[in-house]
Amino acid sequence: MCKVMIPEGGMCFEYYFSPATLQFEPWAAKVEPFVADFTELFSNLVVPTAESTRQHYLLDVHRSIDKGMLYIGIAGTGKTTIIRSYFNTLDGEKCSNATMNFNSYTDSKALQTVIQGNVDKRSGKILGPPAGRHMVFFMDDLNMPTVDEYGTQSPLCLIRQIIDYEIIFDRDHLEDQFILKDIMFAACMNPKSGSFFVDLRTTRHLTQVMLGVPEKDILLTIYQQMVV
Repeated sequence: MCKVMIPEGGMCFEYYFSPATLQFEPWAAKVEPFVADFTELFSNLVVPTAESTRQHYLLDVHRSIDKGMLYIGIAGTGKTTIIRSYFNTLDGEKCSNATMNFNSYTDSKALQTVIQGNVDKRSGKILGPPAGRHMVFFMDDLNMPTVDEYGTQSPLCLIRQIIDYEIIFDRDHLEDQFILKDIMFAACMNPKSGSFFVDLRTTRHLTQVMLGVPEKDILLTIYQQMVV
C-alpha cells in the first residue's frame, strides 16, 4: 500500500513524484517563467505551461531510450507546438532533429529520401546522426498519407520496418541494405482529418498521448504572462 497520497484537487496527471521531497508535487511548480523574445515572429513565441513542461519531461524520458511518441488531438491542442518547442531545448551537441510534414501524396520513397538526407554515413552500410548524437525525427500529420488497396500506408510501413529491423533498402539496388542507428521517431496526428485509423503494427511501437483543448488554468498561465 502506498503511503504517499496524491494531493486532493485536480487530476493525477497534474502531479509528479519528487524523489527530493518524497511527495507528489504539482507540475505547475516546475514551469519556467516566460521570457519575451520579440526578435522573431510573434506566432513563434511559446509560453511555458504545466502541459508543455509535463510533455517535455515525457519526451526526455523516451529520447533516453529511443522510444517513439505519438501525440493525438484535434486542431488547437498544441501537438506540433510542444514538439517544436522541445527541439529548442535540446543540446545541439548531443541531439539533432528533423521534421517532415505528411500529406496525402507522401509515400515511403519520399520519407526515405528525407531520412537519408538528414543522416550521415558512419562506416560501411551504417547510417545515423554524427557520432555521439541521437536524432529525433518528427512527422507531422502522421495519418494523412493515402491508404492503399491493401489497407496500409507505405510511409508508416517504412517507419515500422526501421523500428523493427533498423534497415532500409537501396531503391536502385534492392539487394543492398543500410543500417540506421540512434534515431527516434515522434509524430502527431489529428483523428478528425486524413485517415481515421493508422497501421497498428506501426503505432504499437509508439507511446500514444492524447492531448485535449487547453483548460482555463492553462490559458490563464499563457495570457497572464504575456500581458504582465
